[in-house]
Amino acid sequence: MEKNQTTHPCDNCGEIISSKTLPLSSGVTIIPSGISGPLVAKIPVIIGETEIQIDIEAEFNLNEPFYEIKRIKKNVYLTQCKLLPRSGVVAADGTLISGKLFISGFVRKNIEYATADCIGDKVVSGRIAHTTIDVPFTAVTELEYSVPPVISVRGVQTEIDLLSSCGCNDCTGTIMGKSGCEQYFEDSITFTETPYCELVGVRIIEDDINADPIKCHPDSKVQLYNKIIEKMVLYVKIKVLQVQQVNIPLTHTVKPDCTTTQYSDYEK
Repeated sequence: MEKNQTTHPCDNCGEIISSKTLPLSSGVTIIPSGISGPLVAKIPVIIGETEIQIDIEAEFNLNEPFYEIKRIKKNVYLTQCKLLPRSGVVAADGTLISGKLFISGFVRKNIEYATADCIGDKVVSGRIAHTTIDVPFTAVTELEYSVPPVISVRGVQTEIDLLSSCGCNDCTGTIMGKSGCEQYFEDSITFTETPYCELVGVRIIEDDINADPIKCHPDSKVQLYNKIIEKMVLYVKIKVLQVQQVNIPLTHTVKPDCTTTQYSDYEK
């Protein structure tokens, strides 16, 4: 190419750098193996699952007047999911039936919209632009337990009185009673596995209303807008789990030949 010849900016657009077909690689299937029951395992247990309905109304501006909304791509993120296990209903025998679940997060929305940069009698021309915003939400709901969480409560501190001949701080040996120079305390602490959440899925139903209308000039029939009013119903499906110690018993099954075989649920 000659030095005085200029290169078009789109000469290399969409150029394929490399492409090749990969051959199939062989592999060996490995059958998982495990120990036979009965046994005790510490595994995550689903203590409850719920779908929370959250109603949101928001107003926001784009960075320029727009002609129409073309597409809105949405994703949901949780920033908090906290269970208060003993804040719900407790049965008469002390069994936990439900607890309060606090969640918060935001809906990240990528809004693609059309502008009206050039308006004619029969033509409206513009660009496709985009704006990304985060719409926050906060909610609390009651989670009904399918399996009660295992909660350990700190025991009451106990004190033991030691016998000594130094009672009343008199160490002459003539008085016997509670030691005045030594104290003995006992605390019982059992830690609780913290329940945690998994975001299973979401559903979003929304209505976006173009608001704050303006016109480009008095003779134009093209309507532009500055603001969006959004009404959104968000359904968030959440599993709440806790690591618990579980007994996996030995079970029985009957083969077609009427012989009985023993195996554990772990081997299923």
